[in-house]
Amino acid sequence: MPQRVFSERELELVKQVLDSGLLSGLGGGKLTPRFEREFAAAVGGKYGVAMNSAMSVLHSAVKVAGAGAGDEVICDPVCVFGAVATMYNNAVPVFVDIDPVTHNMNPDLLEASITDKTKAVIVTHVWGLPAQIDRIVEIARRHGLFVIEDCAHSLFATYKGKQTGTWGDVGSFSFQMSKQLGLGDGGMGVTDDEQVRDELALNAGAPTFHSVAHGLHWNYRMTEATAAIGLGQLERAGDYIAGLQHVAAYYDAAVADCDWITLQRADDEAVHTFHFWAATFWGDREGLSLDDLRRALEEHECNLSIGYTQMPAYKHPLIAERLGYGRGCPLDCPHYKGAANRYPEGLCPVAEDVIPRILLAYTFGDEDFHQHNAERLHAMLASLS
Repeated sequence: MPQRVFSERELELVKQVLDSGLLSGLGGGKLTPRFEREFAAAVGGKYGVAMNSAMSVLHSAVKVAGAGAGDEVICDPVCVFGAVATMYNNAVPVFVDIDPVTHNMNPDLLEASITDKTKAVIVTHVWGLPAQIDRIVEIARRHGLFVIEDCAHSLFATYKGKQTGTWGDVGSFSFQMSKQLGLGDGGMGVTDDEQVRDELALNAGAPTFHSVAHGLHWNYRMTEATAAIGLGQLERAGDYIAGLQHVAAYYDAAVADCDWITLQRADDEAVHTFHFWAATFWGDREGLSLDDLRRALEEHECNLSIGYTQMPAYKHPLIAERLGYGRGCPLDCPHYKGAANRYPEGLCPVAEDVIPRILLAYTFGDEDFHQHNAERLHAMLASLS
């Protein structure tokens, strides 16, 4: 562990789908609604809405929040996906800087970014570490804002004893193959609000006379076969998470004596579930450059990535080059009268400084590999000291 296991259990569940002849929940299939119920219960939520990807959940959640042309949605700048979901809805992403240790949205900076155009906040629990979601939700509630939690990295992560995805209005979980519950593709929206569930569900089926009567929606449903595999994998998910936490401990030990690497951690009230093990490099304070680190990693054959995308979300070409639907939309939509659609250098100074310094180890895979990789990391750090 942690190695994904697909076995007779998944085959048994998929065979149930094939034997039924109902390969879609829309046509009466039973496993998609069962997966929705069991997944929601597993993360501590009331309702689940299965979709074909977590991006589909984020897109739909922004629509449920009521954000559209002329509106703003607050996002964090490490991962671009909240901004993408915002732009899908022709709204404008507004970025709030991060904490340099946790890499998550800094709630101290949130309120200053709220305007009369703000409809929602999308907060990512990045790498699997919960953000200070209680504070974010409290601020959002005071301003009447919808809260969307991007839990693509944070399956079963908890903050103050409560699972991520259940603090806000919608939790969005990813089942893309690299994630903690990897089904090839897929996603799940979780909510405690029945009306929100119903509005999300309008996007989880083919357009019908009923759904079209409620407005424009999308066809993002999950297949019965994916749901069947999801049910089998959900039975193993707790073991996967324990395995990822076990692997992360190897890397923690490897850097324990290095005072210029800071682990991505919060206080004891935040339980990390390690889609990635992450840390931050501060070797320049000791006269070491990132190029020095890269050379040392290569020399010691240590598999660790540096810098993630190398840039905050607003420097991605999608946003920096103002790409989108054409005719200026979404960032220069004629309905938008605000000033937050410009993204200057220094907009999120902590993110701009920290992102190129982020060290990442992908935690799935053979345990022996990670143990030896962590040993190589430790030897590499010793060679630089």
